[in-house]
Amino acid sequence: MIMTGLKYYERMTLLIELIDKRNTGIPKGLASKFGVTERTVYNFLDSLPCTFPKGIVYSAEEKSYVFLEKSLPVHA
Repeated sequence: MIMTGLKYYERMTLLIELIDKRNTGIPKGLASKFGVTERTVYNFLDSLPCTFPKGIVYSAEEKSYVFLEKSLPVHA
C-alpha cells in the first residue's frame, strides 16, 4: 500500500514538473511515460486543482499541458 502511494506521489510530482516545463506531450504519450492508462492521466489532471490551485489547460500549439498564469480561486 505504501509503494502504491509513493508511486502516485512520484507521478504527481513529475506531472507538475512536466506541466511547469511545458513538456507533457499529448495525453497518450504522457500515459506511456507514466505506465498508466490515458484515463488515469486525466484523473491525475482532474485531481491537481484540489492541491495545486493553478488552472491547467492543454495547449495544442505547444503540444503540452500548461499552467494558466493566474491561480484559480480556492473554495473553502
